[in-house]
Amino acid sequence: MKTFLLIFLAIIGIGKLHAQQSWKSALDDDGIKVFVGEVSNSEYYAFKAIMSVKTTEAEVLKNLKDVNKYPEWFAFTASARLMSKSDTEQSFFMETDYPWPFSNECMNYQMNFEKLQGASVKVSITGTPNNVQCPLTLKKASGYILLEPEQGSTRITYYFHSEPSQNIPPWLINPRIHEMPYQTFKALRKRLNA
Repeated sequence: MKTFLLIFLAIIGIGKLHAQQSWKSALDDDGIKVFVGEVSNSEYYAFKAIMSVKTTEAEVLKNLKDVNKYPEWFAFTASARLMSKSDTEQSFFMETDYPWPFSNECMNYQMNFEKLQGASVKVSITGTPNNVQCPLTLKKASGYILLEPEQGSTRITYYFHSEPSQNIPPWLINPRIHEMPYQTFKALRKRLNA
């Protein structure tokens, strides 16, 4: 059953909280590990997913930048479209698919690409409810994807936290929050290994 993981990429500007966060293992299967943790001032869990893929950082970035194809592989994505882009950032709209009886929720996102020391890249994504062309907008949605070289592979870490605007009980979302990154990673790996 579809869960409504109102989630998309991870939290920016909460480095302190992230460092102090206590993670619990939610899933370890098929080379994908997903952890969940509480977030200060929120009833909804954040997740952190990790996997390694035998591909280059450039190939992963190519898929992350191709926003219009997100509905093909990014779990629980009803629609997505690129709004603007440059070499270091891009803006896009994304609609998250929620199961009945809830309605889909949307958000506009800013994605920034930052080269770190070595060959690592951090892709920060920040959601904003401003000027969203959608009946329902997520309350919060932000995070990051970290790409690190690892002996012929790329290690991908995906951190995310979001909150719905609808009155969806946390006890309904939190126990299944791990499904979104797990399904997303499986689909991404299949694309990268095709």
